[in-house]
Amino acid sequence: MTKTEAIQLVEKTIEKSFEYFSDNSNWQPIVSTRKQLNYILDALHQKNDRSKLNKLTIGMYAVKEFETDYKDFSNLLYEVIEIVDLMRKTIL
Repeated sequence: MTKTEAIQLVEKTIEKSFEYFSDNSNWQPIVSTRKQLNYILDALHQKNDRSKLNKLTIGMYAVKEFETDYKDFSNLLYEVIEIVDLMRKTIL
């Protein structure tokens, strides 16, 4: 996967979050997931130091909160988790 493909996938996942949940949703799992997705996107654009990659919890949310009712969104999150793994290994 290229960095451009990773960026596109993270952007698509953020967009999908707004398809399923409103812009002003205050449901903590989606609020936290969006913040983490934006952090990942910023890291891919080299706008932060990537120091929090090991603290991300989107995988937990994918399983506990989204997998049953929002399978497509959950699958995108799993792909983003793979991107984060590549970022941790400094491949991306």
